[in-house]
Amino acid sequence: MARWQEVKITLNRTAAEGAYALLDQRGIENYVVDDAALIDQAQELGWGDYFPKVDSSEQVTITCYFSEPLPHRELEELETELVALEDFGFDPGPVQVQTNFVQEEDWAHAWKAYYKPQRIGRVLIQPSWEEKQEARDGEVVVHLDPGMAFGSGTHPTTAMCVDFLQELNLDGRVLWDVGTGSGILAIVAAKLGAQVQAVDVDSVAVRVAAENRDLNGVDFPIFQGTLEDLKGQPQIIVANIVAHVIGPMLPQIYNVLQPDGFFIAAGVIQDRDPEIISLASQAGLRLLRRVQRGEWVSYLFQRSE
Repeated sequence: MARWQEVKITLNRTAAEGAYALLDQRGIENYVVDDAALIDQAQELGWGDYFPKVDSSEQVTITCYFSEPLPHRELEELETELVALEDFGFDPGPVQVQTNFVQEEDWAHAWKAYYKPQRIGRVLIQPSWEEKQEARDGEVVVHLDPGMAFGSGTHPTTAMCVDFLQELNLDGRVLWDVGTGSGILAIVAAKLGAQVQAVDVDSVAVRVAAENRDLNGVDFPIFQGTLEDLKGQPQIIVANIVAHVIGPMLPQIYNVLQPDGFFIAAGVIQDRDPEIISLASQAGLRLLRRVQRGEWVSYLFQRSE
């Protein structure tokens, strides 16, 4: 297992741009920035709904990783240059350069140790690398390897969508999965008898979903794109994404759904709950059921005439 040198640079936020320039001059292009202000900016811009709680600080931490350790002399030179940013109008404040050695871990696979077979109603989610669980009578088995795509069945939003899918009669009905991720909801729907189309903006998700579809022996098209790229008029749409994407999409959901069609929405944090219910009502979608698990809320809507 490879051993990497970790170099952490801490300085005032007001000098961060100068620090980035110094790193670029040294050919260091890849680094991680820990800055509480970036969380605030992301919230203001509406990039998602869930953010970690971080302590407010006037300092930032820039972390770099090197497969070949930097000599002590270069580290001293870097620290001297960071302190000297003051000469160029920056205020670096107290500068710290700390080093550590870390072992490389296979993050793409380490999480698998915590992902076990899961039953959601009469659906058994079976990780592809785990020992096969014996299916119960009438149980639908979904083999899954989510990889880097969202949707393993363990997240409350995914589980709530699977519950809603089992409540509806999917046999022969046209269903669209918008933001398919790992493809889990599309696969569940196909195994419950639906005629499925799936779409995702992320090329990795499209590839992973196709692999999982083939692993399960079902057949449906998967597109890279958005709701607008799907053709036809579905009877059911499911979207397990986030509130700031679902909200603007609601009028379009109404327009493409067949009369009395259903919309399953998930991925909404509790704070955005009133907003989504209000926007759905304005769009002509009637709330049939609302389910909450922890801070996550999911809905079953029906198109009103």
